[in-house]
Amino acid sequence: MRLAASALRSQGHQVWYPQFPSPETPDPVQWQELLRQESDMMDEIEGEKICVAHSLGTTNWLVGALNDIFAKPFDRVLFVAPPDPQMTAEAEGISGEPLDLENQRLKEQAAKWARELTVIASDDDKWLPRGIEIYKPALGIEPVIFPGAGHFSLDDGFGKWAGIINWVDTNTSASLLER
Repeated sequence: MRLAASALRSQGHQVWYPQFPSPETPDPVQWQELLRQESDMMDEIEGEKICVAHSLGTTNWLVGALNDIFAKPFDRVLFVAPPDPQMTAEAEGISGEPLDLENQRLKEQAAKWARELTVIASDDDKWLPRGIEIYKPALGIEPVIFPGAGHFSLDDGFGKWAGIINWVDTNTSASLLER
């Protein structure tokens, strides 16, 4: 994602790429505060407000939406490889309550804070063993499945990902499939 953010900046886009503290042992309070601050700064700039969240970043954004931490909604939100809450609950170093996909407010709050929500996932992501289908009822979305993409990491071949860059410019889900 870092390389895609750099490429978008090179094209003249305003891009924030926050470095959340302690990624190996995330602190939900710190992550929520940083997300709120970044969102507030985005509100100061004219133009489309877009969020691309990867893995635990998707969980962080959804918790923020549930807690109404944003001042203004995002025009577009892209979730890349959201993890299975059962996996994050069992993972060492991840504190806080796991995201409750049964929470009846989740769909409503996501729609409140994201005018448009796109979710992409792989069919072989080790952090999503039950598959992306677990997010369908919770968010009311039809995810884009990217075969063989793993967790969309550098190790999985995702560096300067043309699909993300093209999605920002064109807003078409098909462009996400471009490597």
